[in-house]
Amino acid sequence: MASEAHLSCPESWEERKRPRSWNRRFGFSDYAATRAFLDRLTELSEEFGYYPNLNFTRDYVVIAIQFEGEEIDAKLAGYAHAAQAAYAAAG
Repeated sequence: MASEAHLSCPESWEERKRPRSWNRRFGFSDYAATRAFLDRLTELSEEFGYYPNLNFTRDYVVIAIQFEGEEIDAKLAGYAHAAQAAYAAAG
């Protein structure tokens, strides 16, 4: 079962109420770092069975996770927290 902290919006993410979503822009120094993060997101997507909306350029990636209805889906929340951890590890 997911903890309360796990179901809360990760630090530095924007939470929107309608539709309920979590969004975050991750910045990078160059395309190689951006590409490495995108590769890690691919691994996370395969692990979680979830593919969020992504937008990216040479030096940033935007992740948008949209929930169905008002409830926070534990799997999608887990993806957001894993992406946050992957970014911190890449730092």
